[in-house]
Amino acid sequence: GQPAMSSAEASAARGGEEERCRYKGVRRRRWGKWVSEIRVPGTRERLWLGSYATPEAAAVAHDTAVYFLRGGSLSGNGAAGLNFPERAAAAYGAGSVAPLSPRSVQSVASDAGMAADAQLVAARDREQLVSGELSVDDMEILM
Repeated sequence: GQPAMSSAEASAARGGEEERCRYKGVRRRRWGKWVSEIRVPGTRERLWLGSYATPEAAAVAHDTAVYFLRGGSLSGNGAAGLNFPERAAAAYGAGSVAPLSPRSVQSVASDAGMAADAQLVAARDREQLVSGELSVDDMEILM
């Protein structure tokens, strides 16, 4: 029989449509956007968490969804499914909360991801300004 293909090989066989990422729940689209989705525990339903400019923002959206789908359990093994357990503990605390509905989770996670994306992109732009990587033409577009 055929040897089993790894997920990377299977992806390449499909035309390299998506690239896996080192963050849990995050993939990169062929055109460069980072996307996140998560399975609702105990169901086959997937929640779309959004499309982002940075992989870290998609990871924040994923972590937020995990936190609220699990009812805020970060103690013990609860942090294992998170990309940034320290950030989640700082942002939400380690106490338990009532699990949110999938639609509410989707909204809260998307908002968290979008906020992280805005901060990361702004920081990246500031870094480029400081390091002088932007040309005068770029500056005119930014102003």
